[in-house]
Amino acid sequence: MNNNFWQLLAIEKTTDIALIRQAYRAKLPEYHPETDPDGFKALREAYESAMQYAKSPESMADDLNQEQPTEEVITPLTEEERQVKEICDNYQALLDDPLRCHNVNEWHKFVASFYDYPMSIMEIAKWQMLDISYDTLTISLSCVKILADNLRWRQQIINHSPTNIEMYTNFFDHIDRGDFFDYDSLPRTNKTVQNVTIDYARCARWLFWEKPSQELNEYLSIHSVVYLPDDSEFIQELANWHYFSKTPNRGLLDYALSCIADPNQDQQKQEEWKAVAAMQYSLLEDEHNALLLWLELYHLPQYQEKATGWLMLWCAKNQFEYLPLLILALNQSYCLKKENPENYIFSIPQLTPSTLFRLLELNKQDFSDEIAAVISWAVDNNWNYRQVIYALLCDDGNSRLYRLYRHAIMLRHGNKKLLQEILAESCEDKFDQFILENLQRQARQNLEWLTNLSPVQEFTEWLYQSDENAVIPTKFDPNVEEGELFLYARLWLDRFDDIPFIAKLHLYDNVAYRNMEMFDWPIYYEFRGDNTLPQSPNQSIIAADNNAYWQWYRYCLLIISIADSPIKAANFIREKDNLFLLSENDPLASLIDTFKSGQWQNDTELYNLIDSDNRQISSMLVNYPNSIEAVIYASDEINWDEIEQIVEQRWANKLANKSVAGLMLLYSIVFDKANQKTKLKEILQKLAGDNTQLQKIVESFRLKISIPSSLKKDNDELQKIDTLKNLNQKLNKDDAIYEKEDIETLIEIKHNSDITLKLCSTLLLAKNMDHQKKLKSKAFPANKWWQIWRWNGRTNLIGFLKQMSFSCLLILLLLISASQTNLDNTITDILWGVAIINIIFAIKRRLNDGYYNSGIFYFISASLALPILLSPCWLSSVDETNRYGPPITE
Repeated sequence: MNNNFWQLLAIEKTTDIALIRQAYRAKLPEYHPETDPDGFKALREAYESAMQYAKSPESMADDLNQEQPTEEVITPLTEEERQVKEICDNYQALLDDPLRCHNVNEWHKFVASFYDYPMSIMEIAKWQMLDISYDTLTISLSCVKILADNLRWRQQIINHSPTNIEMYTNFFDHIDRGDFFDYDSLPRTNKTVQNVTIDYARCARWLFWEKPSQELNEYLSIHSVVYLPDDSEFIQELANWHYFSKTPNRGLLDYALSCIADPNQDQQKQEEWKAVAAMQYSLLEDEHNALLLWLELYHLPQYQEKATGWLMLWCAKNQFEYLPLLILALNQSYCLKKENPENYIFSIPQLTPSTLFRLLELNKQDFSDEIAAVISWAVDNNWNYRQVIYALLCDDGNSRLYRLYRHAIMLRHGNKKLLQEILAESCEDKFDQFILENLQRQARQNLEWLTNLSPVQEFTEWLYQSDENAVIPTKFDPNVEEGELFLYARLWLDRFDDIPFIAKLHLYDNVAYRNMEMFDWPIYYEFRGDNTLPQSPNQSIIAADNNAYWQWYRYCLLIISIADSPIKAANFIREKDNLFLLSENDPLASLIDTFKSGQWQNDTELYNLIDSDNRQISSMLVNYPNSIEAVIYASDEINWDEIEQIVEQRWANKLANKSVAGLMLLYSIVFDKANQKTKLKEILQKLAGDNTQLQKIVESFRLKISIPSSLKKDNDELQKIDTLKNLNQKLNKDDAIYEKEDIETLIEIKHNSDITLKLCSTLLLAKNMDHQKKLKSKAFPANKWWQIWRWNGRTNLIGFLKQMSFSCLLILLLLISASQTNLDNTITDILWGVAIINIIFAIKRRLNDGYYNSGIFYFISASLALPILLSPCWLSSVDETNRYGPPITE
């Protein structure tokens, strides 16, 4: 033996097994077993010699230093030695024969040949065969086990070699584990090829289990000539090693594809080979074919987790804006059967913890504002539709991405019609179709929940009940402890639909529901706004245009978004110019055109451009900051310290083209204060100018008299202005408040006038409320019906009649006494005086209760009218606290 094998491996003498293997792999491409079999054999022998040296350098050193003898002295063998050698040579021949070495039948034939030798010979030969087996690196463990069991190595080793018992026991354990693939599937024409393949597979397996993936990657990446055996289980295991180490192998892919194409493969095997092919396509960066296979494999439970991971990585790389959508689509909400009320909550589809975790891992700053809002909405417990309203508005029918996002959002906010539209959808793109199919799976869950869950059915039965006074079932009332099913009503109301008027009325009458979820603005438009939302298209329109229902829904969302946050909506519409193309006769067309224009830079400039005379547009501006519409809608929030500045500055351009008489009224209401008389006079004179008629109106404001009849005749506006002017004068004192009829008049004008008179009516109502608050803050004594002596007290109808009955009874007694007895004239005069004074006090207290105390003339008139059917008793009462204290309580 010499040192030539180190030169062949091109490395220095070493005991580093890993270095030897690496050198061997590096040299393999130079010695292909088919084109250079001798060179390949020499390289293999060099590798085995180097490995032998690494394991036992001391014994090898002596052999390497010895010179080859010029002549070999042959010692004759004994018959016993010859037979033992014959057995061992036959065994070695079996191991070296590529045709027989891994064939179980050949091993059984070899074992059968033992019967040709005496037991004493076999007793010697079997231990030599054990050593040969131990030293053969690529021996078939499954085959050698036949030999081990027959020769009983494990049972007798303790007597043969007690000092090496541990070494041989480990070897026997190794044999018992068998081959990790079928060695007989290797080519039977070349032993070297067999050895290389076995050594390659054994080393790869060891690295897979014992070393980091990087080391396995480095090993598998070395260019090697290795035959892939026709062993499907091993190929699948080898494919897993490559996938684990991220090492591509075209040969594995070709093998997998051939198995997939094999018509004789059963379904389970085909699925396994599709997984192998998907892994290799991924490693070879053939993402198109990989995607198709992973989409298919996702539907198989055993590959779902791995497919999910790959799809998310692919989506993050190639379709980033789809990533939150994919996460929502892959949500696997397990819903229990609806068995009893205690588990109803578990029948509602929800986002799973894994879905929420994946969404929380996303950086919202990496996405567009609309998609980032979808992420925030999904992880929020409340799931408020306002968060995603702009993402929904993006679906104008031209974006596949936003259409799928719409479907994902509709799983929570979609009514039955929109959920059914998800089920009717289809996509040509495979990835889009995959997302859609998963959304459809969830849509079916939601439809079942909406259709079959009994709490939902009971709630909708009450909601659609024709009786306007139908009382909400206690179980759905959030204001009582027994309202445990309120959640189901809330979830149903989170799905906007075109419900009938009676249903809206029921919601409006129940305050907890009026401002809930997606029906808050529809209820506002129905009962407090100046118009209703458009009705949904009928079935014939939907049949002709399957996108008609969504366009109606989206149009409603557009109105809601503007009303909810006008400035945000305006900026969004201007940024997304092409999303909103309305016809010229559309009620919103002028507003949308104003939003899109470049004529405004801030909310004040925009507000002055908006046509507030359009009743529909005006009703949509109730949330516009510091707008007239906001003041009209929320009169109880008027800040009287700021209203003057807002009128003079922010609304100046807005009001410039309005009726001059209406502006006079507005300024009279706002600046009607003792310290601003001069300013008000200057404003009114400036507004009137040289116009004679306007001068007369100014005079009526100054003198606090009615506008001349000649001007008001056939002029509805001036009649309303005169009415409002008089009502304003009625509140000239801080303790003055309106009667019921006055409030009704103001509300009527507020609902049926232009924006200036609406504002004036609102300000007067607000001023009245302000006076009421000041009165309620004072410490008035309580009013009781029996306090007949209180001149500044008040009494209701019943108290008035009781007090009057006392006077009538006293007068009756006086009349009876006058005819039967002779009372002292002084006593009689006193009693008559008490009766008359009591009547006067009763009238005064009754007038105080209704605030009919405009002066002594009115009091005298009421007193004189008393005999006419007791007219003062029928006067209406003011239910609020007035300057005479709170109303009588029972």
